[in-house]
Amino acid sequence: MACAPHLLIVEDNRSLRQMLTWEFEDLGYRVTATDCCAEAMRTARQEQLDMALLDYNLPDGCGADLVTQLRAINPQMQIILSSGYLNVRECDYSLCHFEPKPISAKKLHQLFQSKTHHHA
Repeated sequence: MACAPHLLIVEDNRSLRQMLTWEFEDLGYRVTATDCCAEAMRTARQEQLDMALLDYNLPDGCGADLVTQLRAINPQMQIILSSGYLNVRECDYSLCHFEPKPISAKKLHQLFQSKTHHHA
């Protein structure tokens, strides 16, 4: 059996972060959850991450910038950027998938699954 995919969740809304963590763990993911860019980057340097779910507005920066920084560490990482604001102009869609909020773990899981196959 393949080892569980390691997902980084970066979301500053505590209850949403906790809910997503539980939902993704139920789906078989290994989850590391944090609430800011600095902590996300620390995790990315220390751990082998397969995928990331990033909030666009974070207390210490912007999810779109974090996409670029995470990609520099791990070009293979699957990244989904999510926001309650539909008009996110600064996002580079070639680097990540944009998913408007509200988000559900089930839908994101399907997106991650569909993107995993072309890496195999």
